[in-house]
Amino acid sequence: MDNWGAIFGWLTGLALIAAMIPHQVRHIRLLGLAAGVFGIVYFALKDGIGTGLAIAVAFTIINVARLLELRQRARAGVMTREERELFDHVMRIEEPSQQSRLRDLMIWEDVSVGTQLIDQGQVDPPLIYIASGRAEIERDLAVISECGAGEFLGEMSHVSGERASATVTVTQDMRMARLDRDALGQLARSLPEIGKTVDRAFNRSLAVKVLRMNESSR
Repeated sequence: MDNWGAIFGWLTGLALIAAMIPHQVRHIRLLGLAAGVFGIVYFALKDGIGTGLAIAVAFTIINVARLLELRQRARAGVMTREERELFDHVMRIEEPSQQSRLRDLMIWEDVSVGTQLIDQGQVDPPLIYIASGRAEIERDLAVISECGAGEFLGEMSHVSGERASATVTVTQDMRMARLDRDALGQLARSLPEIGKTVDRAFNRSLAVKVLRMNESSR
C-alpha cells in the first residue's frame, strides 16, 4: 500500500510540473486534472479521509469545471470583446475554425505600469497583442516611440528570427495576450492560409510603428 501511495505521490508532482510547460490553457487544465486525480488516490491511500484528500478533490473539481467551460465556450463560439476585436479588425480572420485554432495559442493577462515586457537584445522575445493600455519603446536607453491598443509586440523578431531590437515597458495598465511563438510557427506551416493572414496582420502593425517613428523624428 505504501509503495502505491509513493507512486501516486510522484505522479502528482510530475503532473503538476508538466502543467507549467504548455502555453495552451486546455493542456494546462488537462494536466492539472491528472494531477488532481493522482492526488486524490495518493491522499486516499496515505491518510484516508482528511484535509489533503479534500483539497485534492476540490482542485480536481475546479479543473473539471474549467475544462467544461472551455469546451462549452469553444462549441458556442463565444468570444470576449478583446478576442472579437483581434480577429475581426486586427487579424481579419472570419473562419471560426481558424479563430479557434489561434485562440488555443493565447493566454490573456493584465499587466501593471512599469512591467518590462521585452528587453533589448533578448533572444526569442515574447509575441504579444495589446488589447488596451500603452507601452514605451526604448532603444539604447532612449525612448524612440510608443505603442498601444490593436498593436503587436515582438512581431519583428518573430518574422526575422533576430533578437529584440528594443526594450518595451508598460506605461499604462495593459490588457494583453501572449501568443505561443513555437506553436504559431507550427500552425502556420501546417495551415499556410493562417500563416499568411497572421503575417499580414504583423506587417500592418510594423507599418504603423514605422510611420509613427518617422513622424516623431520630423
